[in-house]
Amino acid sequence: MKNDKEISIDQFTAEEKVLVELRVKTLTAKLGHIASKKEEKEILKEAKRLVMKERVVRESTQVVKVKKPRKPSAAKESEVKDFSWSGSLRKNPRAMK
Repeated sequence: MKNDKEISIDQFTAEEKVLVELRVKTLTAKLGHIASKKEEKEILKEAKRLVMKERVVRESTQVVKVKKPRKPSAAKESEVKDFSWSGSLRKNPRAMK
């Protein structure tokens, strides 16, 4: 026996809720007879699972924007972990004067 957690309907957007209802109707139509309460629950669970699976696939195919690392000179104070005085003086020789 599978021990799947049921997906809450609150996790879906309005469009996805409509898709869940459409999936329930199509799965009920495929059943060919009037579903019992237990079958209705299983159909609803399957419809939610299918819609969530589509959502995960859609989100995983979206391009993830990669953050470019900042130059050390443009870094904020909180982002600076170590500071090299000699490197700083080489970069800006006027600081020695």
